[in-house]
Amino acid sequence: MATFWSMSDTSGDKPLVSVSVFLFGKPAWEIDELEGSRVNLELLSAIASCGEELNRRLTRAAELGKKLITKGWEGYGLLYEIEFYKEVTLKDAEEELKVLGIESDEVSMREETDYEGEPYGE
Repeated sequence: MATFWSMSDTSGDKPLVSVSVFLFGKPAWEIDELEGSRVNLELLSAIASCGEELNRRLTRAAELGKKLITKGWEGYGLLYEIEFYKEVTLKDAEEELKVLGIESDEVSMREETDYEGEPYGE
């Protein structure tokens, strides 16, 4: 599979900006002391709390994705996140996300100026 960073057939006038939205990680990443712990009421409570947090996080990730898609961003699912990209400067992307109500701590954003090919092998 080609990567996001091997894109072509773009205008070349603007850099490519990607916005990543983390979904969730391995259970041991999400739940402190899960791995190797005895299953007890405290651990089960932590699992339930994680489920509530994941519900909030995934709902918000979907909201962010809808906002980006409606503004012309293209997205792809990855192992632990969804990633969106658009030909735009980093400054313009930051302003656009601010207008959309997307906080900088909700996403990871980066600018690439060296890319060729199609995204994800399309």
